[in-house]
Amino acid sequence: MEKRQVGQKNSFDFQKAFIIPRNVLIKQCTKNEIINNLFITDIGYYRKALNHYIKRNNGSEQHILIYCVEGKGNVEFQDTNYHIEAGNFIIIPKETAHTYQADPVLPWTIYWFHFSGTGADQLVASLQNYKAYAGFSEERNILFDTIYNRLERGFSRENIIYANLCFHQYIAEVVYTDKHLVNDKIVEPDKVEEVIDFMRKNIEKMLSLKEMALAVYLSPSYLSAIFKKKTGTSPIDYFNQLKIQKTTQYLLFTNLRINEIAQKIGINDPYYFSRLFSSVMGISPKQYRDNRFN
Repeated sequence: MEKRQVGQKNSFDFQKAFIIPRNVLIKQCTKNEIINNLFITDIGYYRKALNHYIKRNNGSEQHILIYCVEGKGNVEFQDTNYHIEAGNFIIIPKETAHTYQADPVLPWTIYWFHFSGTGADQLVASLQNYKAYAGFSEERNILFDTIYNRLERGFSRENIIYANLCFHQYIAEVVYTDKHLVNDKIVEPDKVEEVIDFMRKNIEKMLSLKEMALAVYLSPSYLSAIFKKKTGTSPIDYFNQLKIQKTTQYLLFTNLRINEIAQKIGINDPYYFSRLFSSVMGISPKQYRDNRFN
């Protein structure tokens, strides 16, 4: 059961929303291999949404993304109350009982989506936190308008595909935004991202796991655990991948000899360098250079 309270007329400073017809979703989204892993079912924008209140005892059939750009609000689910402020986003998993409401004094301004698909399920399941800081981005707001305006033109196949591919970019901008600097505001440090920055700044060196851990004041074992949880690989393997990524740029855009390139990324043994490159890229450095513009 869903309970809504939107207050008296004109309680919202401004509002707009679309609920995409379910027959359109079936025809244009769930059966469309381009977008069926992650697609919008509902979209909206509420400005200074005084008296905005929603309670769903059985949750929603879709996941819900709420991105707050002004004011405050509260979201409650799974026995946790989340205080939402400007710059925060929160994702409510589907089929999860929840309540959310605008602050009575400083009501929130929010962009919101309901979204579905097998990829959506995997995305939500992979989140370390349902709530995080995404900062502010005018480009992000423009992207929302692009999605909304395209849907406003009708639910043709082209419009649905275009809007949903834009949504893929939008959710990436929000959920996977840079955790170090967002809109020039320093947020809580992400140790994994700090280590990656350290790797990139020392790409010409051969770093040990211990050196990486010392750089971010963690034990090697703990760093390995959190790094693999976030990236799916070990710190050393990730560092090697960054080295090979840098190598490809040298191969593509310089005339440096292969042994010179190896030295630039901190590897003095050209045979080891060649084996490492081949293990990551599937071909040798020479083959990569020979095929660079083919």
